[in-house]
Amino acid sequence: MIVITTNIILVIFGLFFLYTGIISFRNPVGFARSLSLETVGWSGQVEMKAQYGGFFIAAALSQFAPLVGMLNPETALVVSLVIFGGLIAGRLGALTVSGQDEPLTSMIKRLFYIDGAGAAASLALLFANGAF
Repeated sequence: MIVITTNIILVIFGLFFLYTGIISFRNPVGFARSLSLETVGWSGQVEMKAQYGGFFIAAALSQFAPLVGMLNPETALVVSLVIFGGLIAGRLGALTVSGQDEPLTSMIKRLFYIDGAGAAASLALLFANGAF
């Protein structure tokens, strides 16, 4: 049951990372705006494609690799834990040092839940798979 659950979660993570990578690579300006960011000229677009497009496509490959025997599941879960864990830690940290009264956008609020759930699922599956 743990193997099936792990595989399902890796597919979900892989699809999420792949979607993020493709969308940001194909439409860097729109993707940046959805995150309340702004690209500055072509350089900004290239950077969005690299930082989000290239990175998240590579992250997706790491999640799919165990499904074809190219990587063990625990390694893929560590990758997802680093990504989701780093993102949620940064988001929570930003809340503690923020002096802003401006509310967060709905997209950013959703990312708190997505990143928190991704980190929790990665950690739980690492424990369930005996990685710790």
